[in-house]
Amino acid sequence: MKTTTYPLEDDRGFAAVCIELFHAAMSPPAPKSAAPATPGPFARVGRWLANARQRDLERWLATSADVFELESRLREAGRQPYFV
Repeated sequence: MKTTTYPLEDDRGFAAVCIELFHAAMSPPAPKSAAPATPGPFARVGRWLANARQRDLERWLATSADVFELESRLREAGRQPYFV
């Protein structure tokens, strides 16, 4: 998508912006790609590891005895990295 700068010192000012918006609205839509690219092996492993970390975190939070312990665990989870 092409970015356009709109100088405010231009003599046309507001009219130029309206004309540009009209042309943008009347232009044909961008063509869609045929098929989304499949993720590579590193992306798939990364997604699997992120899902596993999320499952572990949710399982750990679910063992909280009460709301106060859950809040302290949420604060603790936000402060420290996963693999410590």
